[in-house]
Amino acid sequence: MSEGDFMDAMGGLLDPMAMTRFNAEHSDEEERWVSVGRAGNEQLLVVVHTFSTTAPNTALVRLISARPATRRECEQYEKA
Repeated sequence: MSEGDFMDAMGGLLDPMAMTRFNAEHSDEEERWVSVGRAGNEQLLVVVHTFSTTAPNTALVRLISARPATRRECEQYEKA
């Protein structure tokens, strides 16, 4: 992931309207989450990430992958 892609992916996670679900299928070794959110450049992204609480009010997020949302994912986001 390039620096620009990384920043876009983080923007997608910061979207207050982002939809996030637990990814049980790929969480054997660590909890993985999938979020759909709008980045600062207005592109809708699907971001796969981990999330772990490190202290009260503090968390560590590790980005695994990010890609543009499919048409179906865009429709689901708009309906929510």
